[in-house]
Amino acid sequence: MRTKNIGFRKITGNFWLVSLNNKLRKLVEGYPGVDLANRVLCYGYIDHDAGLSLEVLALSSKNAEEVHVFEPRTDISSKIRIGAVKTGHLYFFEDRDGELRKRFASQIGILDDYAVEEDIQESRRMEVLDIYRSPEYPDDVLVYLLKEGNKPEACWVRIEGLMNNQIIGTLLNEPEQNFSYHVGEKIAFFIHKDENGGIALCSNMNPSQKITAEDLKDGTMLESSIYNFNREKNQDHFLDILEILRDSYVWVPGVFIMSDTDESRMKDLIEQSETEPQSIVGNTFKTQDQCKFKPDILKYDEDLFFPVFSNPEAMGEYGNQMSKIQQHFLDVITLAANHEQNLSGIVINAFSEPFVLDKDLWDIVKNMKSRLT
Repeated sequence: MRTKNIGFRKITGNFWLVSLNNKLRKLVEGYPGVDLANRVLCYGYIDHDAGLSLEVLALSSKNAEEVHVFEPRTDISSKIRIGAVKTGHLYFFEDRDGELRKRFASQIGILDDYAVEEDIQESRRMEVLDIYRSPEYPDDVLVYLLKEGNKPEACWVRIEGLMNNQIIGTLLNEPEQNFSYHVGEKIAFFIHKDENGGIALCSNMNPSQKITAEDLKDGTMLESSIYNFNREKNQDHFLDILEILRDSYVWVPGVFIMSDTDESRMKDLIEQSETEPQSIVGNTFKTQDQCKFKPDILKYDEDLFFPVFSNPEAMGEYGNQMSKIQQHFLDVITLAANHEQNLSGIVINAFSEPFVLDKDLWDIVKNMKSRLT
């Protein structure tokens, strides 16, 4: 069966025999049975960056009656990119009793290194995208960039995540026209259906409405965007929140932790004033060492969240128990990503009008363009 007639979903996770031509013979020099083999036994998988691939497991010889599989070589890993055999033939090799999977378990297990996040796995199941997929790179799709004053321009985009009705991807080639986005940058695109049922993948490159630092200063613009989304969950409101968060300063609740030296000094001061406790009222205690700020973490069921607030008032009574610092939201993402606990997301205004930014979306916000003028 010709490679181009086999879908990537069929190739992935199955065993295949590839005809051993001169080019492949150089790849497998040193494999047991190289002088007798006429096939290569492979296992299909997807490398997010390198595309649809075949992991070489062993050499084999096939005749009219049987297939003999030689011993594997486990000291190296050899790979065949699907583009290298696109004009050749692949032969499906059924593993009826599971013996092949057991025999080559260690080599197949190495392919766990190419596992991707659930969003990308889900996108691979979206057959509606297939007409625009690269035949060699299943995670790469052809997207039309749209901007007033420009002609629609098709560019390759590598899928990186899903959010609501949008798909997030990395632009793989530099547009010929000025779209204000460049190769390597993240863009959002959507599936457009016309009145005749036709499908196209499109990215709206028209700039969002600009905002100023003054607009964001008191947090009410962020609160308004969350309010609108919670009542009408569409892609425009969702993107509005992400773009505003990208440029916002938010308040982080937590506690300041003194060094052991300063804590000991504080205890000594309190003990010395036990007979006259009023004597230290109004005094200033100055630490010798720098205090560390430990952000608070909220738990919901089994999930942990990093809480931030649009302004101190949004914390309510909870804020009365906490110290608080103001941080740029991009710095908050860094703090959350480096936290010692495995956090599920960042929650904004947890006790009033909440919005959760899932962990999978942190990099997307970091790579968004600023709307600030």
